[in-house]
Amino acid sequence: MRKLFIIIFCACLSASAYAQIVVQFVPELQGRTTDGLQLAKMTNVFPETQTVSLDIIVTEKKTGRVVQISTAPFTLLPGVNSIDRNAVSASTIRFADNNTARLLRQSGVFPEGEYDYCFQVYKQNKTSRGELLAEQCFDHLVEPLTPLFLIEPYLKDKICDKRPSFTWQPSLPAIPGLQYRLTLAEMKTGQVASEALVYNLPLINQSNILSPMLIFPPSAKELEEGKTYAWQVTVYKEGMILNRSEIWEFSIKCNDTPKVEPVDGFRDIEDLAKGNYYIANGSVRFALYNAYEATNLQYSFFCLNKPDQTFKHLPKIKLKRGSNNISIDLSENESFIDGYHYILTVRMPNNTLKKLRFLYKSGQ
Repeated sequence: MRKLFIIIFCACLSASAYAQIVVQFVPELQGRTTDGLQLAKMTNVFPETQTVSLDIIVTEKKTGRVVQISTAPFTLLPGVNSIDRNAVSASTIRFADNNTARLLRQSGVFPEGEYDYCFQVYKQNKTSRGELLAEQCFDHLVEPLTPLFLIEPYLKDKICDKRPSFTWQPSLPAIPGLQYRLTLAEMKTGQVASEALVYNLPLINQSNILSPMLIFPPSAKELEEGKTYAWQVTVYKEGMILNRSEIWEFSIKCNDTPKVEPVDGFRDIEDLAKGNYYIANGSVRFALYNAYEATNLQYSFFCLNKPDQTFKHLPKIKLKRGSNNISIDLSENESFIDGYHYILTVRMPNNTLKKLRFLYKSGQ
């Protein structure tokens, strides 16, 4: 009985010690890169300061161990702590001998896979590493983020709207709580777009954007005729950048006599794809040239106002060889909401994609 009491008492002490240090790690954000691993935080419930060192061991379900990061000793104060920067810079990183580890070593980004992240906190003595104070493991399926595509204003487009709206296609998979930042700056003579965003004072630097579109901010000064502007979108969560778009540029140029489209006409999809503003009154109408054999039109829709929207019961449309005037009737489909913005994607027989953005009007 006495032996049993001693065993239980020791086990309680051990569990109590482990509970004194808690690792805070968000794998969907911090588990994508080696740099992100070292952004974990630790809560020290001990009333006194601890000198510790940290091992971060990452394994992949099929590959096995991928990398081990061992930090230099650092001080852990009571309460919430970040890993000391000096300890991070003095870390030892050991990559395994497999393809996953080699890809990680080259890019710093974890390839697609099912990972376990284990954090081991050791008490650090004056000359050596001491007892294990805490160990916590997290698992996460890493899926590659698709590129963040800009849509409108189109690359090197010339538009007349001096207060344009901006749209982009979000990167997937969607991570809850993502936010976007849009930056726009004027390009001076002789500058490239990237220089304009780095060195010039931004005209728009809007953060906390929740949907993949931004209406021109009312507080921002309108754009000027004859000037060229550069813009870029960044996606982030909790201050950590997850993805960036390319940098596109466009110019403000107004024609003296604006072109008036016929009410019942079909506009070339190539023109629409360059970012021209289009209103679909109950249906989307466009002209398309098919150089290949006749087939069914392959197309899909994406809602910018409601990204998780699904579209059912879309009409089947024949695509003949040569010139096509295509009308897609949306008026009876409840998925389309008056005043919402959509993107139509058409897949050609040679697998090239053509896209156009439009504002849907029910016509009622």
